[in-house]
This record gives sequence, structure tokens and C-alpha cells, in this order.
Amino acid sequence: MKLFDQNCLTAHFFCSESMDVPISLKKAFPSARPVRLSELSASELSRGSKTLVWLHLHDRQTIAQQVSALKAVTPHALIVVMSDIPNDLEALAAFSMMAKAYSNTHAGAEVLLNIASVIEQGGIWIGESIMQKLLGNSAPEELKLEKALGQWASLLTGRELEVAKAIAIGLSNKEIATKMSITERTVKAHVGAVLDKLHLKNRLQLALLVKDS
Repeated sequence: MKLFDQNCLTAHFFCSESMDVPISLKKAFPSARPVRLSELSASELSRGSKTLVWLHLHDRQTIAQQVSALKAVTPHALIVVMSDIPNDLEALAAFSMMAKAYSNTHAGAEVLLNIASVIEQGGIWIGESIMQKLLGNSAPEELKLEKALGQWASLLTGRELEVAKAIAIGLSNKEIATKMSITERTVKAHVGAVLDKLHLKNRLQLALLVKDS
């Protein structure tokens, strides 16, 4: 079964287990078609054009599980993770799984068009609110940032490095505590020490630093 026109430059799928294509997504991309991840097969995907999948999250699996399942079917697709209630931890997890964007499910058509335009040109789209949190009130001083980027791993203890890597894959303090068999209080102390040593303002900056290294 064909789900889109093979002559279209980019094929848009809205992958959801619970809802039809949102009105704004349909307005932005009239050819967007709904699919269920549980029913999706490689034979239904485009072979000659770009494939952009708007992945609607559900709460029965982790983001990692949902993105991994999608990649197993369409490893070369551009993935936009969509959340009904966006938050920073979800954003971290989405980008750690190499999603190209993270968006509110109910974002307007203009925003969705901007997202698609950015990622089709090879970029990553980060929303304004997340970007503001990422940058903080002001960027780290150039010298400090250079130090953090060039030698960050050597500045941390083994435990701190482990915590930093866990944050980069989107784990919460509770999940890190369980993984490392330590208390959440200890995790918070490690996070604070890591941010202080690397002159970073928040977990988003840390996650991107680790991912880029």
C-alpha cells in the first residue's frame, strides 16, 4: 500500500498509536499520512525520497524504546519527537536518541514548517524555550567554555564522568541513582559538582557537551 506520492521530495508520516494527524500538521503538510508504529513495515516507506516521521510519544514505553523501534523500521528517516506535554528531560532524551527535533504535538503550522525546513537542510531544531534554558542568561565566558570543551572529561572524577554520561542519554536523577546504586542526594551533589567544574549552567548544556565530544 502506498502511503504517499513517490514524486514528493519529502514523505511525511505522523506516527501515533492514539490520534489522527493533528490539524496543524495536516495544514502544513497536506500529504502527511497517519501510521501506527506497531503496523509499520519497511515496504511502506519511501525508497527514493526523504522520509520525515513525526513521532507522537505515548507513556507505555520510554522515548528510547519508541525511537529505537522506529529506527529499526526506517533507519534513515528524519525523526521529530512530538510530546503532548513537553519538558526538558524529554527533550534531553529525544536528542540523545539522535532525533532531529522535539516539539509540542499541538504546535502551529508555521512552527512545523520551520522545523521541517531546518532539519531537511541538515540542521537540528531546538525550540526557543529549550534554547533559552540551554544558553541561560548569558553564555559561559569564552575562556571557560574553551576549557570545558577541550578538557572537560579530565576535570571530572570517575563518578562525575559516569553521571555526566547518564545525563547525556536523558536519565533522571532517580534513574541515575538506581543505575549507580547511590542516593538521589548523592546524584544531585555530583551534578552540581560537574556543572561547577565545567562552568555550565544546566543539564542541557552538559548533555550537548558530552554528545559533541
